Amino acid sequence: MSVTEVSGPPVEADLSDEERAIQATAHRYAREVMRPVGIVLDRMTPEQVIAPDSPYWAARRQYLELGLDLTDAARGLSPVEVARLTYLVHEELGWGDLGLGWGFYGASFPSALAQAMGRADLEQIFTPDRIGCWGITEPDHGSDLLDFERSLSPIEHGGKHSSCVAIRRGERIVIRGQKSAWVSNGSIAKDMSLFCRYDDGTGAPGFGAFLVPLDLPGVRRSPPVRKMGVRSMSDSEIFFDDVEIPASYMVCGPKEYPALLRGILVGANPGMAIFLVGVARAAFEHALAYAKIRVQGGKPIFEHQAIRLKLFDMYRKIQAARALARHVMVTHAGNPSPYFPLAASAKVTGSQFALEVVSTAFEIFGGYAKTEEYPIEKLLRDVRMGTVADGTNDVLSLMAAAQL
Repeated sequence: MSVTEVSGPPVEADLSDEERAIQATAHRYAREVMRPVGIVLDRMTPEQVIAPDSPYWAARRQYLELGLDLTDAARGLSPVEVARLTYLVHEELGWGDLGLGWGFYGASFPSALAQAMGRADLEQIFTPDRIGCWGITEPDHGSDLLDFERSLSPIEHGGKHSSCVAIRRGERIVIRGQKSAWVSNGSIAKDMSLFCRYDDGTGAPGFGAFLVPLDLPGVRRSPPVRKMGVRSMSDSEIFFDDVEIPASYMVCGPKEYPALLRGILVGANPGMAIFLVGVARAAFEHALAYAKIRVQGGKPIFEHQAIRLKLFDMYRKIQAARALARHVMVTHAGNPSPYFPLAASAKVTGSQFALEVVSTAFEIFGGYAKTEEYPIEKLLRDVRMGTVADGTNDVLSLMAAAQL
């Protein structure tokens, strides 16, 4: 058996025919498109990744053509049914290539935000086919800007204030400042869901959410960032030099902002976990296949008890992380009172377990794990991003602990 051979998605008894079909489509796409394209993009420069002739664009087109964004598939379904489809598809995308999966999914944020806020007028402008991004962190502020209760923010304790600000001027809003180099899809996005400080002229502190086309005068971007992992997803800084948008592009004001941010995190945290379950599953499958062909001591290392213990430890962590993430996604689907500690537990547990699983796979491969000839070194670089993405695990844990 080649170490690149892998099994299909998990065999599950309670899936409908539609769910099985979509899961199978996602798995086939992940195997035939995402994996090979992800490897190619990983070895390119950041500029090559987003070039017009990059394989990224064909992969994205196929993702949309197959309906894996679930825009069409979700129509007419209940929130729980949508959650089930989402966790099935996103695990397969994580299994295929984490950077592509994150980038494709995150591209719909502006469209989804317009829909969530009941802004049908903006849904016509910020459509799902347009690549979008989320701008929230800044050079001087990272995960603290995710703290919807503001209890952890250095801003609330006399620290440096948020540098990006949206200033109300009649029926226009002027945006100044910048968002950090970690804006996912920042190099290629057409639109941004901008979360930043809001100045309504009264001097009252607060934050707001805005939908911003990124082709407006005054918008600048840094070159794409060279990252350790998830290189198939392009990140860059976004600068706003007195960028003007209509006041109607503001979708949330200071009063509603904490609830909006909380709702986003409640959805994003278990969603992040399920992507990382896919990465962990990929590493486990590679390690299991390798253990059955790698001979030491006169027999495959799978026959050694020490290796079997490692493999089972990997397996149980994947099962636990998957079950928790799915439970949270279904529990919160359509729930008007989501519980943030439950969501944070899924992300923290899922990202930590995924890192441990891939690290153990690295140990099983031994010296071969260090080379690009084998898949583990890339998986380890990718999965390492999970403990800091969408809020560092420590900050999320402190936020959750405060609400117990």
